[in-house]
Amino acid sequence: MFRLAAPHPAHRLSVGLAALALTVSALAGCGGDDGGSAAETSATTATSASETPAPTTGTSAETQSITATEADFSISLDQDTLPAGTYDIEVVNDGKATHDLVVQRDGADVASSDTIAPGQSTTVSVALAPGEYVFYCSIGNHRAMGMALTVTVT
Repeated sequence: MFRLAAPHPAHRLSVGLAALALTVSALAGCGGDDGGSAAETSATTATSASETPAPTTGTSAETQSITATEADFSISLDQDTLPAGTYDIEVVNDGKATHDLVVQRDGADVASSDTIAPGQSTTVSVALAPGEYVFYCSIGNHRAMGMALTVTVT
């Protein structure tokens, strides 16, 4: 009986690298003509592929979740100081009246939730840059009755 020997791992690696080099060469030749030479295109592609993205500063790229609980004429958050970023705010109505949640900055509304009945909840998404915000209920005179919370975003 005749047995084939398994290829040596170094041989498989060199075949894979050769295939990769051919693919990169083929892709470099498929681009549109922007006036640059193929050598410039290949150099740009190689440089771009080897660079790592610069870290972002100031805000998180991931959406964070927090809960705003509304009761009869109060609003509470898990925390009242938040890092800048994008948030999905779950608004929970633990009160006996209908409520909503509006996010305001410098006197301008930047996000608002649906109106929710007692025992219900909804979600509102908002991007918060550093600064001071007011989270409040815009129904009737609820804000004047104390349904407002100042939130600091750092």
